[in-house]
Amino acid sequence: MTLQVRGLSKSYAGVQALSDVSFDVAPGECVALIGPNGAGKSTCFACIAGQLLASGGTVAWQGKPLGAMSPAQRVAIGVGRTFQVAQVFDSLTVEQNLSLQNSEQGNEQTLRQPGNIAQNLGLEALLNTRAADLPYGAKKRLELGMALATNPGLLLLDEPAAGLSQTERASLMQQIKSIAASGVAVLYTEHNMDAVFGVADRVLVLIDGKLVAQGSAAEVQADTVVRQRYLGAATQNQPATKARLTGPVQLQISQLNAWWGEAQALFDVSLNLRQGQCTVLRGLNGAGKSSLLQAIAGIGPRAQGSINLSGHAIQNLPAHQRANAGLGWVAEDRRIFTALTVHQNLLVAATGSKLELAARQTQVLALFPALANMLKRPAAQMSGGEQQMLAIARCLMGNPQTLLLDEPCEGIAPVLVQHIVTALTMLKTQGVTMLIAEQHAALEPLADEVVGLVAGRVGAERPSHDSPADVTAAD
Repeated sequence: MTLQVRGLSKSYAGVQALSDVSFDVAPGECVALIGPNGAGKSTCFACIAGQLLASGGTVAWQGKPLGAMSPAQRVAIGVGRTFQVAQVFDSLTVEQNLSLQNSEQGNEQTLRQPGNIAQNLGLEALLNTRAADLPYGAKKRLELGMALATNPGLLLLDEPAAGLSQTERASLMQQIKSIAASGVAVLYTEHNMDAVFGVADRVLVLIDGKLVAQGSAAEVQADTVVRQRYLGAATQNQPATKARLTGPVQLQISQLNAWWGEAQALFDVSLNLRQGQCTVLRGLNGAGKSSLLQAIAGIGPRAQGSINLSGHAIQNLPAHQRANAGLGWVAEDRRIFTALTVHQNLLVAATGSKLELAARQTQVLALFPALANMLKRPAAQMSGGEQQMLAIARCLMGNPQTLLLDEPCEGIAPVLVQHIVTALTMLKTQGVTMLIAEQHAALEPLADEVVGLVAGRVGAERPSHDSPADVTAAD
């Protein structure tokens, strides 16, 4: 019942996404497929699961070639998968989502019944809850449950821990290890290294569509190419230069409440950030981190309360006037213009004379030197990590003195995370104030303060060096 991939290749309009990739995954194995953004990991999964037709090579499961089979036919013989963004039926309840998958496969096994799956994944209390109303972490578990309801022998998991807090990641990866231990062959992709090393039995590394390394966690970590192209150089976890927290208050939030429709997302949130201060927001998905940043930026929820920027009230200003006042916001989904080039994206956010724009672009490209070689490249042809750097760079073209960043390191290769942290550290030394929603531990040394949000309320505040990085309701 081994998965056998031999010489797998896939090209798009002359671009080679996969080139001669070969590997096996045996029953009971938990194998991680890692690599930089754009390396071909999702393409590899889509070729195995049938969403894409390979240009060359073969994929076999249980000794049967899969090349001529549709995705549904592959599911029927035991190939299950999940996606980077959870694919569930939002209008159905948890139980209905699980029952639908179960009934489609004609599966009568007791262990695969919705109630048992929900219990194993910690969803039993949510069986009657609509998927649309689930917190993000529960939605990811539901998608995993839907895949399990098809009774797979092979499980393909595309970034199962993406967007989850450290606590949620640890819990989910333990569940995935248990699934593999039951005899299921598990192949998964992941950028969070704490969900790879110490979890996977073997690690495969894909770079530029080619399998460049495979082996144990220790063997992969020691590989020179993997370190240079993906993991990045080893760094000491030393605190970044800390702001002197005695300067003027740059951003003051007082008794801020926010609503999405009739649902209240924030409750009397109050924060003070001084000039040059970096505050990191932590909390479970659905805790209100993105809602807080959007309410401050004037985008998204209906808000009520006091927001002062550099001593001036901005809560009644539209978003563009808040930006003109020195407030920058980088959305979690980046929102770059994919049809425009890198240079055009930078110019969209810029104001001032040609001389000022040229000087500012020089400063921004000094922070993100990789972008300097991509100015003519369409943003659609950039990797996710490169797009994230562009999103931050575009925001900086507006010359903000206060930055709001929503998960800037989410789903990005470790080496690019280092580039982003380095750039943010340089901004901090220049006196830029930053409020960052981020679960990634790489930002911990940069933070002067970590604030935990719990169900829309400030639940914990601490200096960044006093406690563990993950401040969540679960803790």
